[in-house]
Amino acid sequence: MSNVPKRAQDNKAIIEERLAASRSTEGVQETVSIEWRGNSMHLPVISMPVEILYYNPATHRIRAQRSIDSAKDQDLDNDPYGDLGQAYLQQLLKGDPTNPESVDPAFEALKEDLKVHGQSEPGLITRSGVLINGNTRRAALSELKQEHIRVGVLPPDASLDDLRSIELALQLRKDHKRDYSFMNFLLAIEERIQQGRPTHEIMTDFRIKAATLERHLWILSLIREAIDRSRIVASDGLPVSLRLVDFEEQQGKLEELYRSYSALKVKTPDEAEALREQRLLAIAFNKSKTDLRLIESDFLEKYAKPLMPEMSSTQGSTVRIPGTQLTAPGPSAMVEALKASTTAVLQARAATQPHADVSTMERAVAQQLLTTTRTALDDGLDLAGRQGRVLKRKLAAADRLSDANDALELALEAVGSAKATGNFSMSDLEDGIGVMRENLHKLAQIVSRGSSEATDGVRWLQAIARVEMGAEN
Repeated sequence: MSNVPKRAQDNKAIIEERLAASRSTEGVQETVSIEWRGNSMHLPVISMPVEILYYNPATHRIRAQRSIDSAKDQDLDNDPYGDLGQAYLQQLLKGDPTNPESVDPAFEALKEDLKVHGQSEPGLITRSGVLINGNTRRAALSELKQEHIRVGVLPPDASLDDLRSIELALQLRKDHKRDYSFMNFLLAIEERIQQGRPTHEIMTDFRIKAATLERHLWILSLIREAIDRSRIVASDGLPVSLRLVDFEEQQGKLEELYRSYSALKVKTPDEAEALREQRLLAIAFNKSKTDLRLIESDFLEKYAKPLMPEMSSTQGSTVRIPGTQLTAPGPSAMVEALKASTTAVLQARAATQPHADVSTMERAVAQQLLTTTRTALDDGLDLAGRQGRVLKRKLAAADRLSDANDALELALEAVGSAKATGNFSMSDLEDGIGVMRENLHKLAQIVSRGSSEATDGVRWLQAIARVEMGAEN
């Protein structure tokens, strides 16, 4: 294993030669500006042969996608600048973040743009010829059989931390053409934390607020927990689990789950955990955000009873507080049962992945569990949706009346303000009052029609209508 590119010395010689040639050329030399250790630095730009440069094994752009092929990922770890590892990086750089085995349409668009317009912005390389910025462009130029790529050359003392900071700063610029994927953005944040960076620096680097950072970390923690819970032992004795890339398309759903969970956790922690488990179950089946909004903490009990897990009498007891002899109430028996049920589904998802080396029997059992669970879940979501629509229609009239009351309160404030400033005229309200009177008449008639019972409010409305009708007669 070598973390030094085998062509490092040759590349250094070529780079130095071309830098010297650039310095000796008359006229204005091309440069590219970067943030360097807190200051702006202008780097010289040179042209380098495409095929002698290396993809950056540490790029955040494809960090999550590396797990799609464990053998190739191991090759990349063992020899990051070897032919096998570099070929895997090129495959991932071209791939769709949500489905790395297919080519990303954004990559095809980049390739077409380079073909028509050429390279508009230079990349960045180390003195060894490793690309810190421009990895995807290099992959596209390679496919186009282009011989050269323009690159800025970093100082010879650039450290690993410098390289990470530069890549991140360039990636987060608003004019950048291709953003990090959801999972790779989370992993970039996690890496900064593991490096011991202060929270305020991380927030500044990623241009996010404290609440957003907290949400991102909660989501990443949940994803890692789900992956751990999905892990099984395959026929070859190796572990198989869901992968980070399996959660690439779940950003919106996980963000909504975080908001719902956080709001519920303050009041009823047990219900929050129940909500989390049931929505995680639905996410495992890639249900839509609209479907997930139908799932509350009692969803299975109300709408999908076939999925209600059996509760053990030993569950829901107490847990010991670390470092003490004290105990505290643990999760309820229901939450523990829901968690076990969701874990079984996550493991079934792992066992039925195409790359999972499991026996035919194990795969069939896992597939059967997924099929029966999906059917019951779909039935429950359909029932919850229908009942939700009925409730919405039932509450629509009250909601509209509440909106009208809000508008009337605003009108009261406006009238009071106008009278206080001497800008009030009774005639200005005449048309509006007339329309309101007609609508109150109609409301009284509609509410009274076919109803033998009347509340105080309805009786008042009917009385107003009768008084108005008497006055008209």
